[in-house]
Amino acid sequence: MTGNEDTVRVLLVGASPQVFSASRHLFEWNDCPCHFAKSHEEVSELLNLWEFDIVLSSHEVPEVSIHQLAALFHGSRASLFHSIPVEQGCGWSRVLMHGKECFGTPDLTAGELIYVLDQLVRQIRADFAPPLS
Repeated sequence: MTGNEDTVRVLLVGASPQVFSASRHLFEWNDCPCHFAKSHEEVSELLNLWEFDIVLSSHEVPEVSIHQLAALFHGSRASLFHSIPVEQGCGWSRVLMHGKECFGTPDLTAGELIYVLDQLVRQIRADFAPPLS
């Protein structure tokens, strides 16, 4: 793995980076590097370079199934969220939290996702912080 060990690294998987514009603003504000992939092959290539803390996946990419992504990140430190189509745009489903399955948890609206992601970035950064002596 390359890069700073205390960096919160984000992977966006979708047809276009614009799909993730609201969350990308949050990540940019928090100095979290975002990487983009639009295929299973690109995801695998990026995984050879870095570990990811947060993964957002769009329902609009049929060649990258959520089950494949869950298998790739299961047991890692990553939290995986997957967009789901709803009447008013899209909602978000929590698939993995810190590498552990969390299917069946309530889905999130786009606004709730931003709040959850902000809290998750803060939690990850706190976990990176050295213990106080």
